[in-house]
Amino acid sequence: MEQAPAETSTLASLAGRLAALISDGLSPGDVATMRRMRPDEIGAPIFWRLAASELAGEFTTEGPRRDRQERRWAVILQAMAEMRHLHDPRKSLGASLADADIAEQRLLKLLRAGDDALFDAVRVIAHHLATRGVATNTADLARLILSDGGPNQESVRRKLARDFYGAQSRKETASAS
Repeated sequence: MEQAPAETSTLASLAGRLAALISDGLSPGDVATMRRMRPDEIGAPIFWRLAASELAGEFTTEGPRRDRQERRWAVILQAMAEMRHLHDPRKSLGASLADADIAEQRLLKLLRAGDDALFDAVRVIAHHLATRGVATNTADLARLILSDGGPNQESVRRKLARDFYGAQSRKETASAS
């Protein structure tokens, strides 16, 4: 089942709002707290404030399913805080990873990871992008995390791989010229 265009647009809009809020609307202390957040220890008041205001519509149920959704959004917010000021809706995650010279092995680990291993891989990727100062579309990152184990997981990961290898190919062609 493909993600509907309206859902994609809504996630892109939400990611843009969250990125702007993290970049310009939160205190440095709140951003630092978000960078240190762990999905299994969501005790940060800033997470719960954002969950109640910006993310309220993203949580559909109560119980274990909601807990999973909250953990996923904690990972997304942690990565966005790590990559503060680096949201660019025009630059795919795959192309950004290629531009940041991420090792192919690291990409494969990201593409194959699920659950907690995916959360750990995203932390590493976000840190790498931030250290290199490479911007990316954080909606792609959110889509990767939110699709984990779902019906559109494969298409999200295939797009990431296509974008990465396409950007790698363009870089190699440009450097050979």
